[in-house]
Amino acid sequence: MMRGSMKIGAAAAVLGAAAAVAQPVVGPQKRVDPNNTTNAAVNETTMAVTDSNPNHIVGGWNDYRSNIKSFFTLSLNGGATWNDFAIRPPAPYQSTVEGDPMTALDHRDGTLYAGAMSFASNGGIYVARKDPGSNTFNASVMARISGSVDKGWMCVGPDPNDLNNPSKSIVYVTYNQGLIRSTDKGQTWTAPLAIAGGSIGFLPRVGPSGTLYILYWDFSNGIWIRTSTNGGVSMTPAVRVATRMDVWGIDGTRFPGSFRVPPLAYLAVDPVDETLYVVYFDTTQVSGGNRDVDLYFTKSTNKGANWSVPKVINGAAGNAQADSFFPWLEVDRTGRIGMLFYDTRHVAQNDNATHAWIDAYYSYSEDQGATWKEIRLTPSSWSSQFDGIGGGFIGDYLGMGQAHGAAGSYFWPLYLSGQGNQPHQYTHKIYHPCPGDFNADEAINTLDVLDFLNAWNAKTAKGDFNGDGAWNTLDVLAFLNAYNAPCP
Repeated sequence: MMRGSMKIGAAAAVLGAAAAVAQPVVGPQKRVDPNNTTNAAVNETTMAVTDSNPNHIVGGWNDYRSNIKSFFTLSLNGGATWNDFAIRPPAPYQSTVEGDPMTALDHRDGTLYAGAMSFASNGGIYVARKDPGSNTFNASVMARISGSVDKGWMCVGPDPNDLNNPSKSIVYVTYNQGLIRSTDKGQTWTAPLAIAGGSIGFLPRVGPSGTLYILYWDFSNGIWIRTSTNGGVSMTPAVRVATRMDVWGIDGTRFPGSFRVPPLAYLAVDPVDETLYVVYFDTTQVSGGNRDVDLYFTKSTNKGANWSVPKVINGAAGNAQADSFFPWLEVDRTGRIGMLFYDTRHVAQNDNATHAWIDAYYSYSEDQGATWKEIRLTPSSWSSQFDGIGGGFIGDYLGMGQAHGAAGSYFWPLYLSGQGNQPHQYTHKIYHPCPGDFNADEAINTLDVLDFLNAWNAKTAKGDFNGDGAWNTLDVLAFLNAYNAPCP
């Protein structure tokens, strides 16, 4: 039976909509820095993958194995194997400290970008490009020469004046000095456009309308957003997204361990309906001298003009000896939100503990953030003592990539773990199958039909495809509807 060979009526479509949502398949933990044989510190992660070629995945981090450099890892086979290497600025702009790695993707044509900062008097921001189909990155280009750059992030999106032309994408970098952009795939860049003084953590995202959104923290209690509808030429006035209840600086005073935890905020944009989602972490209570730090979620359905009342979404909420922090959000074409974060719930620990016991978690929502499901990624809690520098720095943030394949959606988290008392970078292939991929093998074909019929005849939970508690022809109709429907 071929997809599209059978048409099911509106009644069956309703039945299919009632089917239980397939659970994600979380692949095994994969170490992505195989060339790090010195057990050097690795922190501040970033990850990107494109719909056009979901087998090509790039990640990055600060790497301390020889001075401090921005290392990147590349898989060309869907995460089966990885190779890590440094991407450096052109020789005149190199320094002994090159960090704050960032990646970006162009879903429309498969171009991947990797960049970082050289912290020297003649340093600045540099960006390298991997063209579609290529197995390597081109030589890096200086996007901005400046001795005072700090904390940059990058994104790619359509030109709002030419939305249907994939050759007209715009690459954006936002950092402490403002916004720079490139309209020729990273070859040349504009001078910076100021965003906000006295702020940090400028995170850019682009919606399907070509609107650019920039989220940031003002070093006080404000989380703000600015937008641009003309490709970054100018921006609208800032809108307050949320007000923090607790304010701390670039420090870790609210957490066990001696590493710093700057209270940045994180933004994702639905690639279809342009709903905006923001997650940040804040203190919810103080008990026994310990601050309980939880993840707060808010959203906007009108392009950032108004925001919902923030609500706590992490599973360890209410436990003053458990903190959640460093979230990262991505949204797929079905509207599913995926989130990576660190959490300390599995070992009771006080804020004054010398080291923290940490786990990485993946959380997802399939109802626009109303409810969330969590999956522990690390096999066991690891101590921040084993970050490569004695517990002083596990990074100021995490990263995750997202892309669609032929039969489902992929999320690729990237996180530091000190498991085995050695610091390394790890990922998982997290696959959310479309309903028609019944056996979750990343393809929709007759094997799914056979597996469904076996489950249906055996009266297993999966065989009750429409989730009504009975095994009858309504399940068959619902499955066929899902099987023939294209993945989003």
